This record gives sequence, structure tokens and C-alpha cells, in this order.
Amino acid sequence: MTQEERLIRNLQAAVGPAPITVYQGIVVSVEDTTCTVRFGSMDVSGVRLRASEASDDAQMLIVPRKDTAVIVGSLSGDLSQLAVLSVDAVERIEFNGGKLGGLINIRELTEKINDLVKAFNSHTHTIPTGGVVCGAYPNANPVNVPATASKAAALDKADYEDETIKH
Repeated sequence: MTQEERLIRNLQAAVGPAPITVYQGIVVSVEDTTCTVRFGSMDVSGVRLRASEASDDAQMLIVPRKDTAVIVGSLSGDLSQLAVLSVDAVERIEFNGGKLGGLINIRELTEKINDLVKAFNSHTHTIPTGGVVCGAYPNANPVNVPATASKAAALDKADYEDETIKH
């Protein structure tokens, strides 16, 4: 007997034969870590979006988009204790409670940083012809250096943050 066969036998002995029940439905609404799913003409609320009911910021949460198809599995063999197994369209994905904000869209961030580099590299000052007095002379006037004609735009996290995936 292989280790896999022994594991299967031990799991079956521990939990007993469990019916595998899978349903397909449409998401009607999302409520925090659960959703309401329509199966035919019946709406069932309290369908879990996480594997357990425990509240833990280390878990991954996949939130389906409203009106999208989902595959739902039953932990009890009926329409109680349902959990979403697969989704067609995702509203957002959260890792570790999503407290660190969205993931970075690297292409947009790179473009923004490169724009800043170009502005810095092309930054010049115009000094009037005729020379500049160096040193401390009693009647020396300060030289005014004009600002750049074109300024780099400030970075905005909305330009490169992907709000659909948070970690």
C-alpha cells in the first residue's frame, strides 16, 4: 500500500464517507466574507468565501463579482455550509487582510519613474552671457536661476496601484 492510499484510507476512517456535492450558481450579492448565490430561482445567503468561518487576517479572500457564475461546494451534502470553490470573474483578491494596500502595476510605476528621470536629466539652468562673478565681492549681485520650464508630475499611487489585489 502506497503512502497516498494509506492517507486516503485514514482520512475516510476519520471522517467517514462524505457525499461530494457541487452546485453552480450566480452571485446575487457579496456581504463581507460571505455571499448570496442564486441556484435556479432560489437565493441562498451565507455562502462562505473562505475555507473556514474563523476570522484571520492571514487568510486569502477571493471576492466574486456580482452577477458572475460560481462553483459552490457543500460541506454537509445539502444547501447548508456552502463554500465558493471557483469564480468566473473576480471583484478583488485580498491577502493577509489587505491592510498593506494594492499591489503595484509595475509598468505604470516604471513609466512614472522614467518620466521623473527624463525631467531630471533634462533639467538645465540658463545663466546670462557675459560671465558670472565668483567669490565674495562687495558689490556682487546674486545670479537668479530660473526654474525649469517643464516640471515632472507628482507620483500618485492610483497611477500604479492595482486595487483588485490587496495584501
